[in-house]
Amino acid sequence: MKLTVKKSRNARVMFRAGKNRDGWFASEDLLLQVDEAINVFEGRAPFATGLFLFDNAPSHQKRAPDALSARKLPKGPHATWRQHKGGPRMRNTTFKLGDQTIAQELYFPDDHPTMPGWFKGMEIIIQEWGLWPEKGLNAQCEGFKCVAGKTNCCCRRLLFTQPDFVAQKSHLEELITSRGHICDFYPKYHCKLNFIEQYWGAAKFRYRSTPKTSDIDEMEQNVIACLEDIPQLQILRYVVLFLAQKCSFKHAYTHN
Repeated sequence: MKLTVKKSRNARVMFRAGKNRDGWFASEDLLLQVDEAINVFEGRAPFATGLFLFDNAPSHQKRAPDALSARKLPKGPHATWRQHKGGPRMRNTTFKLGDQTIAQELYFPDDHPTMPGWFKGMEIIIQEWGLWPEKGLNAQCEGFKCVAGKTNCCCRRLLFTQPDFVAQKSHLEELITSRGHICDFYPKYHCKLNFIEQYWGAAKFRYRSTPKTSDIDEMEQNVIACLEDIPQLQILRYVVLFLAQKCSFKHAYTHN
């Protein structure tokens, strides 16, 4: 099922998870919802820059289909290679040549005499950077268990450590920053730093007192009513508590 968000200036999405319902809330659904959340924010604060915070769920860290990644690249040229089956070509990258930043295409041009549109392969990409050693490199170390501290032990490791590959952001962060806002992620395993957990807790507490029902439409209406019953002042207090806890955690980590 393809998720659609109603243009009601409300970024809330009611999603009935399950194989025979709305399916599962995937990364693509999240991007659609966040895009609408930005529309809502910009409609209410057109001159402000938004800060959008997320936990470290896998769906939040998923990269765009054309994102840079060294995980599956073939060593040599390949006629049909794509990072994802049926997906787009991997985006171009750059490399430093002295003081110059050189744009680099990862695919041969479509009018190449022998390999039109082929993926170049890791070896040629590294050669174009001027980093290919005389003795050559394997595609990757056995089991991809590289020697600690080594950055040029294999093709894959060398690519992993290049600036453009290191700087590759998640699809979510790219969406938010492309619209001129800020994206950040909470530390892993610290749910207390996410103030929305307090908001959810308060809503769940209210839901426990709603009349029992087996009608899913009534359940949905009860959920909405409980979410909307939380006063804005109470939510703002959760934000203040979040900021205080964040400072405490930061002090603890800084001073061991």
